[in-house]
Amino acid sequence: MQYRPLGNSGVKVSVISFGSMRYPDEETACRILNRGLDLGLNYVDTSSGYIDGKSEQWSGAAIRRRRGEVYFSDKSAWASAPKADGVRANIERQLKAAGLDYFDFYQLWGLDKEETLREALVKRGFVAGVRKAQRDGLIKHGLGFTFHGTPKLFRAAVDSGEFCCATVSYNLMNRAEEPNIAYAASKGVGVIVMNPLAGGLLGLAGDPALDFLRREGGKAGPWWGALRFLHANPGITTSIVGFTAVAEVNQAASTLKGVQGLGEDYRADLVSRMDGVKFTEGHFCTGCGYCKECPHGFKPTRFMQVMRDFEIYRVKAKDLTHWILSKYPHQNIRELMAKCCECAQCQEKCPQHLEIVESIRKGKAALGVK
Repeated sequence: MQYRPLGNSGVKVSVISFGSMRYPDEETACRILNRGLDLGLNYVDTSSGYIDGKSEQWSGAAIRRRRGEVYFSDKSAWASAPKADGVRANIERQLKAAGLDYFDFYQLWGLDKEETLREALVKRGFVAGVRKAQRDGLIKHGLGFTFHGTPKLFRAAVDSGEFCCATVSYNLMNRAEEPNIAYAASKGVGVIVMNPLAGGLLGLAGDPALDFLRREGGKAGPWWGALRFLHANPGITTSIVGFTAVAEVNQAASTLKGVQGLGEDYRADLVSRMDGVKFTEGHFCTGCGYCKECPHGFKPTRFMQVMRDFEIYRVKAKDLTHWILSKYPHQNIRELMAKCCECAQCQEKCPQHLEIVESIRKGKAALGVK
């Protein structure tokens, strides 16, 4: 395993780490985390908002006996705790949920507005609450932020000097954060990449257009090149992967072989190839939303877009269950699909004349929904 400094926190984390919002169940979560620790992964990113609140519990239980081997990070949104006392209450509640005595890192979750940063930095605000928790030993190493805003806002957060790390959405298909990554690195702020496989697409897609990302001889999926693209960027400290199975941990670790020799030429070649990819076109959901008013509370628009992408990117039929679950990380999709009574009102409204009910039945079968 390779390790890189996480900004000015004084610790080094593995270049591959654990994203904790896609575990299918507690037993699998425990196996994933322990296998990763065996391989040297040492950073866990979680939140009370993941897996209907179970992520903290499952992640904490899995690593509790190996606490000294891992850096554990949790987070709160500013809106949920705008004042220092509220942050403290959140931290204590989350520690109890995880069954831990302390977090190593804590994140200001979902920074997307200038006023949020401004209010977080005020006296007795969010940042002050985290700093007090650090002094009291509830957070050991530092404060970061997860980001969904403008370049101006990103620079302001980095320049505040309050954050040791920033978590951004970045992958070979979506490189908009590249200037922010470079800026953070230049200022000594660690960069954590979320969505490294584009929400699972670069892990599961079977389209031949992505063959250039596969290991020579086709022995690995597009995840091979997609992760190595990230490893080759020295400005990225670690990439949090939303593992759903132990085999995926082994796969991710295998991408580190020979990565020391990769550099900007390698990255530039993959970017050039990715920009030339044209995915399959066909008769798919356009996302128009005409079907959205389901009388039973299901949202066929979103589901049909998930199924559209399943077809466009040529995901294998055997991976349909995994694919659907990966697209609903914060919700229980089985419960949602059970609301659909297959009345076909949505299908009658579809201007593309898609077989929506048949797609829903296909999804239900994959998920074991009656």
